[in-house]
Amino acid sequence: MLRVGWSGCRGSSLDLVRDSRCQHDCDVIAVHDADPAAVAAMQAANGIGRGTTQFDELLGTGVDFVVLAGDPRERLAQVRAAAAQSVPCLVAMPCAPDPATAVAMVQECERAQVKLGVLVPEFADPLLEQLRRMLVDGWAGGIVAVQGVLGDTARLHGGDTFPLHPFVDLAARHVHVTSWLTGRAITRVSAQASASFGRGHDNAVALAMLRGGASCTFTATHLANASAFALHGTDGGVRIAADRVWLRGRSRFEGEVFTYDVPGQDLVLSRAEVAAALRAQAPRFDLLGRFARWLEDTDDYPCPGEQASEDLRVVAAMLRALESGRSEDV
Repeated sequence: MLRVGWSGCRGSSLDLVRDSRCQHDCDVIAVHDADPAAVAAMQAANGIGRGTTQFDELLGTGVDFVVLAGDPRERLAQVRAAAAQSVPCLVAMPCAPDPATAVAMVQECERAQVKLGVLVPEFADPLLEQLRRMLVDGWAGGIVAVQGVLGDTARLHGGDTFPLHPFVDLAARHVHVTSWLTGRAITRVSAQASASFGRGHDNAVALAMLRGGASCTFTATHLANASAFALHGTDGGVRIAADRVWLRGRSRFEGEVFTYDVPGQDLVLSRAEVAAALRAQAPRFDLLGRFARWLEDTDDYPCPGEQASEDLRVVAAMLRALESGRSEDV
């Protein structure tokens, strides 16, 4: 098993570390956070022996790679320090405070010839992986439209330790998911945003065009808690909201999580109905395990640094479109 160092012990990190321990390719052996109380809580919750408040000490524990899940504003310095010691980096979302920093991180790792990946939560979902394979097979026909909505009120209520633009910390996730599910690049975007409380943009929407002509809308807001994603094709589509999934396609598809039996007919699933299959498949798609196997050349990784950099060029175009008031080429 590869040895993992985890930096950033607050927020969702407790659950991520716990869930990652269900696979057998790597294990978290040491944790880091500037807050000693957060380090102690992570150690106690997951039975991890080593903890430190110094990032250099984490690198010095002999780890095979690090997961960076703390303050995005510290990412570039952490990636630079890890790369200098030939330690690969798996970076949590949001991967950087801005697209330019993300590109600089990729360049640091390329110079040091170490691998970098981005931990996009949706890519660990066995249900979404099956949907990706269905779409690649042309199950929904030609892609016509994509819609994504993500909202998180943590910033509004003062609980967001690292306030970022909603396109960076929210819309970027659905940009990653869109390129992964469709296999197509976004070529042009326009955008609008509003500032409701005088603290910068907190409600934003972007219209984008995929290569081939399909349209995408990405809504990102700090004013509501929301999560929904839809993809529409000429012969069907998929809508995902909360624990419900709606599907309609043009052909039968038998997968590891569920079977779509009747072409042209609506199928509505809840995650509770396929919970046993999701649990059985979870270790296979755990992102720490996939990253470990990628390092050993026995698996691929769904969001390597190069792909993340391409996706974040889309986010950079969204930000430019807000400033210019015009459509911007990616």
